[in-house]
Amino acid sequence: MHLILIVLIIGIIYFTQERLYRKYWKKGLRTGLSFSREYMECGEEAELTLDIENGKALPLPVFHFKFSVDRALRFQDMENSVVTDYYHRNDVFSVLGHQRIRRTLTFRGSERGQFRVESVNIMVRDFFMSRVFATSEKEDASIYVFPKKVNVNELSTLTRGRVGEMAARRSLIEDPLSFRGLRDYQSGDPYRAINWKQSARSGEWKVNLIDPTQDAEVKILLNLDTDSMIRADRLLEEAISLTSSLAREHLKDKERVSVWCNGLTEDGNTIAEPGMGSELSHGITIDKYLTMIRKSEGKDNFLGRLDAEVKSINRNTLYLVISPYYKEDLLLRLDRLIREDATVLCVVPYYAHIGFEARRPYLTGWEVNQYED
Repeated sequence: MHLILIVLIIGIIYFTQERLYRKYWKKGLRTGLSFSREYMECGEEAELTLDIENGKALPLPVFHFKFSVDRALRFQDMENSVVTDYYHRNDVFSVLGHQRIRRTLTFRGSERGQFRVESVNIMVRDFFMSRVFATSEKEDASIYVFPKKVNVNELSTLTRGRVGEMAARRSLIEDPLSFRGLRDYQSGDPYRAINWKQSARSGEWKVNLIDPTQDAEVKILLNLDTDSMIRADRLLEEAISLTSSLAREHLKDKERVSVWCNGLTEDGNTIAEPGMGSELSHGITIDKYLTMIRKSEGKDNFLGRLDAEVKSINRNTLYLVISPYYKEDLLLRLDRLIREDATVLCVVPYYAHIGFEARRPYLTGWEVNQYED
């Protein structure tokens, strides 16, 4: 008799709690994922925060919180995780009534890209571990990992020299709409603003006062095509890093910089150009643009852009072309820019075993380590 009573009580408890969990397990339950930053440089560390809040009295004895994110985000804590093409994580909690749990995971951005967590999977068990209740919640957590920055000191010296030559040519032509006089050099003035002739005459550094609307511009044109069949992705990634790094250097000099490339998103969509800017914050806009690149629209698209530049040439612009591909069809278009009195510099990333041939004065090579990760 006592045994029957015990079984009956247990049965009542079981079915009561099962009904309660079936009806109320999601009530007052809030979960979320958030990155500690909107963007980060490649190689830096950031954090991903998991939030769980149970706003009801009913406890959740076994609570599984599952999500996946690209393995390019390398997490320090590998417990409860599996890595394939993605980093899959399954954390298990015991959440009491009216309790909030927060867990922070540290990771390093190892590759360029925009990485998202678009959903989390939640699984809850009742007290008797006999029933499973599950749902999938949408998330909108994302972070940009910007292109890796490289040391471009030698290249930036070369590009600054080209900008300086361009400014010197302009100063030989009297233009009251652009040249407004001289002043003494001040710390932070860009090299391109120095009037070398007047500085030599006076024995003190002198800087040109130029109407900003007539000031020099740096237009970076990035071609995402290459002749190499060996680790082409490595060459193209270096070309993107060069673009990002050189843009930052010229923005430090307060020069107006724009970037265009024949890149596409993963879905094959064209990426909106970042436009022209001279503030350091414009470097963030450029890096977001470069971060979105996943495919190339093709060599012909880039050659078409060069044709358009010839038709609308700006002699106050340094055309800085970065391209692992430098066959004659591309060089002939750059020749046309030169003939129209444009200032051109073409940087060619290449592998040492393939070599580089400077067939034009405006060509300069950038050796890439084929085996570097």
